[in-house]
Amino acid sequence: MATSARGKKPASKAGGGGGDFYIPPVPLAVVPVRKSVGEEIVGWVFCCFLIACLLPLGAMLYLDILEAKHEVKQELEKVHKLRREVERKHREQNRNYDSDGIPDDRVRR
Repeated sequence: MATSARGKKPASKAGGGGGDFYIPPVPLAVVPVRKSVGEEIVGWVFCCFLIACLLPLGAMLYLDILEAKHEVKQELEKVHKLRREVERKHREQNRNYDSDGIPDDRVRR
């Protein structure tokens, strides 16, 4: 029965054996350790140094992306212009032939 084991220690559910070791209680009020002022200043200087180095790198990357975007836009316009020119020449070539594929020498009016 469940009540027959009165006075016995409950079996440990966590692995590990006998339980003969001491587990200290959890402290309720932990006092933070105060850093020295020198450590704080070094930390702030390091953070400022990182920001001072990373901002120009980010700006250079942004400007490089803008330049590449502009170049791609120009090249795309050139490709579209060449494609229109090729289509126009193809239409002119097809207009000069009859439906039989024989060149049409007649003057169209």
